[in-house]
Amino acid sequence: MSPTPFKNISSNASTGPRGLAELEFLYKREMPDAQSALATAARYHFQNPGKSFRAQLALTSGLSLGLNPQDNLHWAAACELLHNASLIHDDISDASTHRRGQESIHQHFGADMALCLGDWMVAKAFELGARNALHGGKLVCLLAQAMQETCSGQISDISQRECANLEDWQRIAKGKTAPLLIAPIKGAAIAAGLNTEQNEKLNTELQCLEKLVGFCGLAYQGRNDIDDIIPSSRRSSDLDGRKPNLVVSLFAQQGPSADEFNLWYQSDDLSKLSYWQKRIATSDVILQANQSVDYWLLQAELLVLSVPPQLQSVSAGLVASVKKMTTNTHLIKHQGQIA
Repeated sequence: MSPTPFKNISSNASTGPRGLAELEFLYKREMPDAQSALATAARYHFQNPGKSFRAQLALTSGLSLGLNPQDNLHWAAACELLHNASLIHDDISDASTHRRGQESIHQHFGADMALCLGDWMVAKAFELGARNALHGGKLVCLLAQAMQETCSGQISDISQRECANLEDWQRIAKGKTAPLLIAPIKGAAIAAGLNTEQNEKLNTELQCLEKLVGFCGLAYQGRNDIDDIIPSSRRSSDLDGRKPNLVVSLFAQQGPSADEFNLWYQSDDLSKLSYWQKRIATSDVILQANQSVDYWLLQAELLVLSVPPQLQSVSAGLVASVKKMTTNTHLIKHQGQIA
């Protein structure tokens, strides 16, 4: 299921409206050459920039760590641009016609433009990361690693034909979500000069941060997977596309008529999709999936005090944002992937 947007994580002026206004100004300043057709597509895309959640993570983290405003803004924009590039490319592979309440780039301008604009955003993200005079190399490396992991998660999501077991589902869910959530926080720590190579305690704390983000990613994706199946009156896009889904994986392993379901799942038959969706939606696996989401959120909460002290408020805000989304998601209208 295509996830709903994260909400704002901070009301601080530096990361709230003012910070987002500075981010918007930076986008306008850094747009592709006005004579290039890319400029038109970029303006169209950013007329509805979404919640800029990853940028807010970076800005809040940088503020907590005392990062200078320019480096902080550049890093936030780099993370957000990389995420936006992944969305534009994902919309091509997922054949998504809309994004953030308007036609997707590939639907509006064509696949060639979408590919080129996404590539341009990746390149611009690397450039912005490299502008950090002291730590540019490490930041670009972090962006590259995050994009590689995200690409691996996305291809696993669209190429999985057999129903994923729970271990595979967790690997795919983390791969799709976690890399571009941990990068904004970890990059701010690098830009602020925190040296993990010479500080074993700090290295352990950052590993706890990665675990925390991983649990948030599982809870986030798990909740959206539940919402893809329920209500059964709305056709499941995951069953339709045979995409990894927590609820479906649980049903395939533990549900009634699991063998029969697995035979259907591996076929190209869509005529029984509504039948199986109703069977899954009324089974005990819905409760199990909800319990899993609650468990992952609890584990994330327990790790907050184990991350670097300067980043504990940011980490708590991330967990709170995911928890709010997972409890209030039924009030949110689905409009595509993580916006």
